[in-house]
Amino acid sequence: MLYQLARKIHRYTMFLVIFLTLVMWLTGQVMEQGWPMLTDFQARNLHRITSKIFTPALLIMIFSGLILYFYPWFIKRKKSA
Repeated sequence: MLYQLARKIHRYTMFLVIFLTLVMWLTGQVMEQGWPMLTDFQARNLHRITSKIFTPALLIMIFSGLILYFYPWFIKRKKSA
């Protein structure tokens, strides 16, 4: 049950992190090179808002990945004891 839940959470946060990475990359390019589709202020604001979502999503993805990594070892150890 825990493994399946961690797998589902990991998968959804992975897609969220990929999407947010693309948004942050695009806004970073706009701030650096000055593309005409966004002003510098809009790009900076979107980058700042996106980073506030990106950090918790990345941390959740890391923790669920650690559960996925150590769960088989924990179950194997629990069965042998």
